[in-house]
Amino acid sequence: MTDRDQARLTYFPGSPFARMCRVLVHEWDLPVEPVEHAFPPGPEMYAINPLGQVPALILGDRTVFPTFLVLETLWDMAGRPDAYRPDDDRQPLLTVLQMGDAYTAACYQRWSGLGPVGHNAVGYDPAARNLERVAATLDWLETGTAIREGLSMTGVALACLCLWADAREGLDWRSRAKLRAVVDALSGRDSFRATAPMAWSYSGT
Repeated sequence: MTDRDQARLTYFPGSPFARMCRVLVHEWDLPVEPVEHAFPPGPEMYAINPLGQVPALILGDRTVFPTFLVLETLWDMAGRPDAYRPDDDRQPLLTVLQMGDAYTAACYQRWSGLGPVGHNAVGYDPAARNLERVAATLDWLETGTAIREGLSMTGVALACLCLWADAREGLDWRSRAKLRAVVDALSGRDSFRATAPMAWSYSGT
C-alpha cells in the first residue's frame, strides 16, 4: 500500500484551515480520509502535530503540517492542477494564511475574555493590531491581482476564512466587491456546501 492510499486528514468541524484542505480533497477527488477530532485539542493532537492544530495530513509514517505544506502536498497529489501556480501564488497564499492566523488570534482573545492585566509596554492592543492587519490584507487583495477567478488555492483559503467569520460574528469583507464576487462564486460549489462550518456566536458582554 502506498502513502497515497493511506492518506488521512485531521480536522475540527469548525476549522477554516482544515476546511481549505477538505474543499480541495473534494474538488480533486483525492483518496484522503477525513478524521474528525474534538475541539479544543487534547493530548492526542499534540502527538500528531506539536502545534496542536489542524489540519495535519498523515501519509503512512509521514505527517505533513502546517496548513501551507498540507495544501501544497494535496496539490502535488492531484497532479499539480492550475489552481496553484507557485511562482505567482505562493506569496498571496501564505499572506492569506497569516491573515487567518491574525484574525483567529483576535477572535480567540476576545472570546476567552482576555484583556489588559497590567502596564502595556508595547503600546498597542494585540487584538486590535491583528484586526488592522486583517483589514490591510483584505485591501491588498482587493486592489491587486493575487486572487484569480475560478478555483484557486488562494481563493479557497480566502473564502474559507471569510465564511468562517460569517459563521461566527462577522468580518467586513463584503464591502470589497472583487473579494465578494470570488467568495460568493466559490461558496456555491459542492465542495463548500459539503464542508460548511458550524454556526457559533459569542455571547459575552
